[in-house]
Amino acid sequence: MVIFSKNMELSLAQKDSVVFDFLYKLENGFSNYFALYLFVSKLQNKLKISQKQAVFDTFDDVVKKTNGEIFSLDNNDIVIIFGKSAYDEIQACLIKAMFLFHDDPKLKNSSDFLHSGLVEIFDLKTQVDDFKALVEKSKNADDDALLSKQAPLEPSRVSANILANRKLKRELTPTILAKMQKALSMMDFSSMIRRQSVCAVIGKSAPQMIFDEVFVSIADLRDMLMPDVDLFSNPWLFMYLTETLDKRVLASLGRHDDGALTSNFSLNMNVSTIFSDDFLEFDENLNPVQRSTIVLEFQLIDIFSDIKAFILAKTFAQYRGYKICIDGITVDKLQYIDRENLQSDLIKIIWHPSFMDIIREDKHFTDYVNKLERSRMILCRVDDPQAVEIGNSLGINLYQGRYIQRLLAAQPRKTIFNIKK
Repeated sequence: MVIFSKNMELSLAQKDSVVFDFLYKLENGFSNYFALYLFVSKLQNKLKISQKQAVFDTFDDVVKKTNGEIFSLDNNDIVIIFGKSAYDEIQACLIKAMFLFHDDPKLKNSSDFLHSGLVEIFDLKTQVDDFKALVEKSKNADDDALLSKQAPLEPSRVSANILANRKLKRELTPTILAKMQKALSMMDFSSMIRRQSVCAVIGKSAPQMIFDEVFVSIADLRDMLMPDVDLFSNPWLFMYLTETLDKRVLASLGRHDDGALTSNFSLNMNVSTIFSDDFLEFDENLNPVQRSTIVLEFQLIDIFSDIKAFILAKTFAQYRGYKICIDGITVDKLQYIDRENLQSDLIKIIWHPSFMDIIREDKHFTDYVNKLERSRMILCRVDDPQAVEIGNSLGINLYQGRYIQRLLAAQPRKTIFNIKK
């Protein structure tokens, strides 16, 4: 329930009264509650209606569980009153919400959303007067109409070692590749598309989905078309195959063959694909608002095979509004990556149990994490709770993998905000 949509004609004093009256009507008193104040008015880029509604949708379920409420103030700031028992879940929701305006200059140099100057949390048991004073400062309302919620709609491109323990008889050759491409052109490609969510997880809180990664499972593709072929035996032919897959995925998404997935997703791309007519056609058919919700993921090995081409592709994509993620970073390579110099929005680090050994042995490991900025790091291939526990201890809040999917599947089915054309 979003109260601002029901009170758009209220004056400043009346709006303040609505917030304050709600405080004193809370069951068991407001001393059992926190208030989160989100300074939307401090953003340099004006928050779009669609983004603001996404913020409300992000917090709505958690707030309702504790009989809390969400308010929009006259200066466009957002107030969220919630029970103390939901603190970890609210933090996870906050990370998801802040992702909506990740590119705002106010956040460009901030590695911690909670200390970005855009968020303030009050313990209403001891700080209710401070909270009320802040709310009373709101003015110059810019009310938005409530938008309807839409129904919502597996991991990154499989690495070369995924079939290392499988004994395959034949190597990939140009002739076999040609046969595969012909078969791909004739099949229902939507059946090959998989998804796996990137989520914010803090402590024991439920995962909050940030976006879905869209990809083609190479193992499934091989099993369906050429089960006796090692697709990774020739790296150059494999790369050519992945370029073909890129274009088929783009075409499928452009026709909405994937189940009408139109926003909040990521795509694995070869750098060369960005310069193709297929990508330009995909881009041309997008609503500009959608681009800011789409993440393009590039493999580290592809980036450094031609760094100049990557910089050109990245610059073009970011100019068009897409976010950029560097994928395929193993823990031993972390110290050599400079996210800021590469000007990527996110980086994806592959989880491995050796994390703990490296943390103990490398006294500068935390420095690498700090340099790369925790809020922009995704820990992927997370298959067990230990990965989340260690990630949280490092301040990492974004995760992807089979364990996260199991957590999501265990939750009641929820409506997830989705932008429409």
